[in-house]
Amino acid sequence: MTKLDIKAFHAAAVFTVCLLLVGCGGDQDFDDPNNPTVDGNAANVQNMISGMEAGMRIDVDFYYQATAIIGRDSYYFQTADPRYTGELLEGPIDAGGFLVQRTWGDRYRVIRNGNLLLDRLPTFGLSADQEAGARGVAKTFQAYQFLLNLNYTYENGIRTDVAGDVPGPWVSLAEGQQFISNLLDEAFSDLQAGGSSFAFELTSGFAGFDSPATFATFNRGLKARVEAYRGNWQAVLDALTGSFVDSAEGASMATGVYHVFGSAAGDVLNWAFDNQSANNILWLAHPSYQTDAEPGDLRYSEKINERDIVNRLDGLESNLGITIAALNTSPFPIMRNEELILLRAEANINLGDVAAGEADLNVVRVAAGLGPVVIGSVEEGITQMLHERRYSLFLEGHRWIDMRRYERLDQLPLDRGVDDAGPGRGPDIVIRQMPRPANEF
Repeated sequence: MTKLDIKAFHAAAVFTVCLLLVGCGGDQDFDDPNNPTVDGNAANVQNMISGMEAGMRIDVDFYYQATAIIGRDSYYFQTADPRYTGELLEGPIDAGGFLVQRTWGDRYRVIRNGNLLLDRLPTFGLSADQEAGARGVAKTFQAYQFLLNLNYTYENGIRTDVAGDVPGPWVSLAEGQQFISNLLDEAFSDLQAGGSSFAFELTSGFAGFDSPATFATFNRGLKARVEAYRGNWQAVLDALTGSFVDSAEGASMATGVYHVFGSAAGDVLNWAFDNQSANNILWLAHPSYQTDAEPGDLRYSEKINERDIVNRLDGLESNLGITIAALNTSPFPIMRNEELILLRAEANINLGDVAAGEADLNVVRVAAGLGPVVIGSVEEGITQMLHERRYSLFLEGHRWIDMRRYERLDQLPLDRGVDDAGPGRGPDIVIRQMPRPANEF
């Protein structure tokens, strides 16, 4: 991690807050850096923005694990916990279990910390444009956290009103998506009024997106993602015009916004890393990821280690180690240029402009070392687009959601029949959505 990352995350973890604050009075400690509490005038905008950014990583590994397993991107061979090869592949999902409750709860902790920041902003002595910039970042972070939870529970809905001591009512999928879209628009307006720089620093995960104007391009990328989920294709294209999408020759597919990690005490390690020299590893790609890959696809060869050792558990097996994280401190993407190009392709294909969609798909394919494709119809374009998203965005939390929104969950492979995982087990199914957490009733 960089010096800034250590200040914003490790120093926050042990919380010698003098590293983060302009002043270092005696009443400036938080009990938990990822979930700061306020005592009098203890907090300032740097503390709370850093806390929100750090908190977005907490327990989100459960989200990525669950979505990858259900979407048949991967297996997770955790011998100490049968839920990864049982509950997520066979059902039913335990509404009181940690796979539901922990990631759900931590997303809302970030959201509530954002509410706290928004309430406290007028007390920080910032200029009007500095306040607007902070509001824009906080609301964008909140929208992203709401979206992850809504992706999880889907038609079971979410709560959008969590500002008070008693949360508001559950809202539907459509209402939740509309709320998130509106929140992103509010944040964008704030960022446009945010002046030339922030009154705080973000970590290196936001390098190149650390001013109101550049952060706004990330906000518009999230807006495009939400509108694609809603099927509002022109709105996707409109949002992308203000995003950081770049399909020019030589443009990097990796440009984007990332979670950052560190090995210092109190920090968080990248959950996607596995030691490929170990006999037994946890993360393994689903065998179909190899079967369905095109020869020469760099997206496959750069993310997969075909091991001599075949790992097996509960009737499942794979030798496909996952190498998307070179180290346990490697960054992990929140949004990348590659996704934005594919979102533009998706929108154009669904609007009937197959040629424009084809052109963007081929930008991604050329970057992956593949030849161009020719698309003859909208349906062919959608199928090809889903293939490209599968290989481009592997393990980034999209496959399950993509197949579900196109009503193609029945195309995901089912590996085991009755008793294949053991007596009385099975058959495998595809979970459509997570239940509302048991502690939310």
